[in-house]
Amino acid sequence: MLKQIRTIKWLFLLKGKNYIKSLNRQFPHIEPSSKLNSCHFYLNKTTELTIDSECYLRNVKIFAFSGANKIYIGKNTKISDCIIIANNGNITIGKNNIIQKPEDSFQTKFQVDNGSLRIGDYNRISCVIWIRFGGLVEIGSRNAINQRTEIRADEKITIGDYNQISYDCVIWDTNTHNIYTAGKRREITDKQYPAFGLEYEKPKTSPVVIGNDCWIGRRVSILKGTSIGDKCVIAFNTTLSKQQLRPNSTVMNSYNLIIKENEL
Repeated sequence: MLKQIRTIKWLFLLKGKNYIKSLNRQFPHIEPSSKLNSCHFYLNKTTELTIDSECYLRNVKIFAFSGANKIYIGKNTKISDCIIIANNGNITIGKNNIIQKPEDSFQTKFQVDNGSLRIGDYNRISCVIWIRFGGLVEIGSRNAINQRTEIRADEKITIGDYNQISYDCVIWDTNTHNIYTAGKRREITDKQYPAFGLEYEKPKTSPVVIGNDCWIGRRVSILKGTSIGDKCVIAFNTTLSKQQLRPNSTVMNSYNLIIKENEL
């Protein structure tokens, strides 16, 4: 059974300058064999946080301010220099994962705003994942997803097993923004200033699927509606949008160029 630790004892039991604030009567479950170092957790009263055995978290910040959230970190997972944000989100991280920020990259970040993130086992992940509008990201097992890669889901992104995903890649199932008339965009901008580009409507989306045993090269962009079969190779700087790739395909420099006059 996982041990319950009451907040009044946390600074004593959890060494390494940790600060944990939970408004939930059911305090987070943290296995005694797990270690936290310089972590900061801010949890609302409807957040359930579970950290299984033999985990090591260093400089991890978890923010769960709104909605009902469930965050599970599996056995023997190592997380360092990472921000986890859940707003009405479910986050499940399996066992034996390594989630880290390399020295030459920005901080690894998982943000789930009304959606779900499911990560399997034995992955090494150094990317940014952002989920909105009830979206879902499912990542299998034994994948490497490298730094400065960004995964954004407003519907669904599925990544299988044993994939190598390089640096600076983009994997989006969404346009990320709506295209409004110039007048409408000005109205929104004036109302939201000094913020820009905030979305209150779900943009156009279409699921993305990446199979198993694929090699995704550096600066590859995989956009909405794309399906990649098993054992595919996507070469450096390739852009895919709505393509359906059969297994064992090799693709390079596939651009969909559409030029038209927009009435904005």
